Amino acid sequence: MEFTLEFFANERYRMLKLLCDNQIQVKEEFFVPLSQQQIADLAHWSKLKSNRILGELMELGYVTNFDGSKGKYGITEKGHKVLRLIQKNNA
Repeated sequence: MEFTLEFFANERYRMLKLLCDNQIQVKEEFFVPLSQQQIADLAHWSKLKSNRILGELMELGYVTNFDGSKGKYGITEKGHKVLRLIQKNNA
């Protein structure tokens, strides 16, 4: 699949940004400790919608399970690159 920012011109970007804004740092690592329900509540979406979008982002390598833990998410370098590109284009 060819990479374009169009893929993120919707709720996928909102999800990625929400995850980025809610990361915590423990020692040298960053992760998102929110449950899917908490993510849904913050985004004002249903849990099902959050689950679907999060699944898409994980499947395509923008988000991962942090240390293989269920309920903890990490943004991959690929995900951070998208955030930087969108923020640069909006500056």
